[in-house]
Amino acid sequence: MACNSGSVQSVADKTVAAKNQIDKLQTMILAQEADNKARFYAEIEGHLKDAGVTDARELSYNSDIKTEYSSEFSLDKIAAVVTKSLAAIAAAQDPLAKKPAMSPEAIKTYTDVVNTVAEAAKSSSTASASLSFSMNRLSPGLFAFLYASSINIKDVDTFGSEAVTTTAVYYRFMQSIDDVKSEASFGAAVIDAKNFIDMKTIQAALTDDLANGKIDIDEWMKKDALYTDAVNRIKARLDANRLKSGVQLLSIHPPAPGASANQQLVLASIQRLSTLGAAYQPVVETSRARLANCYY
Repeated sequence: MACNSGSVQSVADKTVAAKNQIDKLQTMILAQEADNKARFYAEIEGHLKDAGVTDARELSYNSDIKTEYSSEFSLDKIAAVVTKSLAAIAAAQDPLAKKPAMSPEAIKTYTDVVNTVAEAAKSSSTASASLSFSMNRLSPGLFAFLYASSINIKDVDTFGSEAVTTTAVYYRFMQSIDDVKSEASFGAAVIDAKNFIDMKTIQAALTDDLANGKIDIDEWMKKDALYTDAVNRIKARLDANRLKSGVQLLSIHPPAPGASANQQLVLASIQRLSTLGAAYQPVVETSRARLANCYY
């Protein structure tokens, strides 16, 4: 499935040149599918080996493509397709099996994981590169894998000053009978706790991209606001889960000031941005406030 964001589609509907550029991007990323799939499967094999899973079998594999402006954060259509596949697989599993990660609420949680993986692929910062792959243990015996890859083009005459990005999202669901016996943690809260940290890494990488001149301040403002909304949404679910279960997830405790790689990245970005003039001062102030509050 290939789809475009509404803003990109509106330009494509008006000019043949825009449609041709979008078609070119999508053709280019389709041409990379075999290599991307091989890389994705190799990552899966390595992660399963590290997890001690030796009997995994494929339940489902697919990929989808989305074209949007680089500042957009609108993978709703792809996320909906991925989570629909996940829901279908969950429904086909043993109805007596424990699968709290398969509730309608938890399916929504996985939407944020899809967005994080795709945003990592779009980022040019090395800080978020590893996040373009994701492995989640959804319930005993059921694993979900995501991988994303992006290409972009900048054509001022056709699309204006902002780059247009095409992102391919690959997803695979696998089952392990041996893993059903495992007592390792799983569920929506575990997925959210990891994604809470990952989304903040994407946010730190965004500031790194701005400091290195890879994006402009308008794109930073748009995407940072969207990332903040995502972080707050995930945190609200985590807070609700802790209140309900009485369990404190250690993985979301803030590190000491200056301790994390994200903090170091943002600190270095602040130093560069502070030399670029008054236009960047709001970013500097926001970043300093986040460091002071151990946001990263």
